[in-house]
Amino acid sequence: MKLAILSDIHGNLTALDAVLNDVAYESVDKIICLGDIAYKGPEPSECVSKIQKLDISCVYGNTDLYLLGATDIKNLQSHEPSYIPSQYELPYLNWHIERMSKSDIEYLSKLPFEYRFEVDDQSFHFVHGTPKDCYSAIQPHDSIQHVESSIANISADWLIMGHIHKQFIFRSANIILVNTGAVGFSLDYDPRAAYVTIDTTHGKFTLHRVNYDIEKAVQSAKTRNFCFSPEWYGEALRKGWWEPIPYPERVKIDMPN
Repeated sequence: MKLAILSDIHGNLTALDAVLNDVAYESVDKIICLGDIAYKGPEPSECVSKIQKLDISCVYGNTDLYLLGATDIKNLQSHEPSYIPSQYELPYLNWHIERMSKSDIEYLSKLPFEYRFEVDDQSFHFVHGTPKDCYSAIQPHDSIQHVESSIANISADWLIMGHIHKQFIFRSANIILVNTGAVGFSLDYDPRAAYVTIDTTHGKFTLHRVNYDIEKAVQSAKTRNFCFSPEWYGEALRKGWWEPIPYPERVKIDMPN
């Protein structure tokens, strides 16, 4: 079986389309999404709709909970307490919500925290952040103690994560840990969109990077009067790094994951 796993779309439809086109050439059997679908990009509804239309298995990410926190709809499967936005965040969250349908929001509210399955005598565990919650993370430079604490009591051959917008693969405590990187914007100074494929039959794992039309994404931000500065958004996409910018043009979250 061949799997494609992607994460952190963040409302960037241009990047999502480029990744899905690349995935089509890979002839995969199943696509899995690790959350953060809509928030912090100019096309939130279009991205949610595309994931739904393609019937992609998906878990929620932290920014999916941010959006729900600005509505009266909650995720009943959430491992975390309901998110309460700050006064700084609400205008930005509301910009996205006003451009999303009720079915978009309801879809986010029904996403599970984790997804698991077994194939070819291998077990897979998919989450956005870590098996503990969607906000925490495992970084490639983390201590062995932190990594082992984060994956304690996990029974799987593979643990696949998103959230940090950086790709990696390494083994710890007999578990192969993978980060898919991000579709919507990178945090590793490589502006290309990212995803991974796993061929369970042949034991092949591939980190993919995909070029996409960044200027088209920036133009969409301008046309749609994106709540973040389109100029700043464009610079973030081109750099592959999200630089903090002064209030009131950003939310009170310095590093969007």
